[in-house]
Order: sequence, then structure tokens, then C-alpha cells
Amino acid sequence: MSRVVQKKNHWSSRVRQCALTRGPGGQLGFALLGGAEHGEFPYAGAAAGDGEAALSEGELLLEVQGVRVSGLPRYDVLEVIRSCKDPVVVKAVRQGEGTSVLPALQRTGEGTDR
Repeated sequence: MSRVVQKKNHWSSRVRQCALTRGPGGQLGFALLGGAEHGEFPYAGAAAGDGEAALSEGELLLEVQGVRVSGLPRYDVLEVIRSCKDPVVVKAVRQGEGTSVLPALQRTGEGTDR
């Protein structure tokens, strides 16, 4: 007898890749926020631009030009971005129910002062 395997709604299925080009002032069109020094993944702040190629506000940055940036401090992520030539290819994922690790840490008691 065969079993039907249901696909889980895993956050990795929502990872998207976009190519960003710098504007006339050398900016990529979003503010970089977060970083390991704040205990957060780096994420896009106020984003300028629209369409599929632009990052949305709050999207977590996972890779920049093939370099994993999750877990890096903000200043290191900025250095990776500065060293890239156009277009800058970014892998990102929108924050949502499946992307937060906080509930899992709270259940296990990790990350608390107790």
C-alpha cells in the first residue's frame, strides 16, 4: 500500500532570488537593518522600487552574490554588498509564520534568563 506524502509548508520553499542594480548615487534602493550584533538576521528596511526585482521591507537576506550573510553582523553584510559589481544577486525570504525561530526557542527555554 502506498502512502501519500504531503508537502510541508517550509519557509525554504518561499526563498526568492532577485538582481539589484545601483542607482545614480550608488545605492541599491533599500536600507539594511538587523544583523548578528542585534541578535537578528540582516533584513531589508525601507525599500525603494517596485516589481519582482526589488526587495520588500522586512525581507530577510540569506545570501548576497552567493555569500551566506545570515548570522553576519550588519557591517560585514555591507562590506559584502560594497564588494559586489552590478547586478547584485540577493537571495531573500519574506518574514512570516514559518521563518521565525523565536517560538521554538521559547518552547525549549533557550534564549531566556531562567
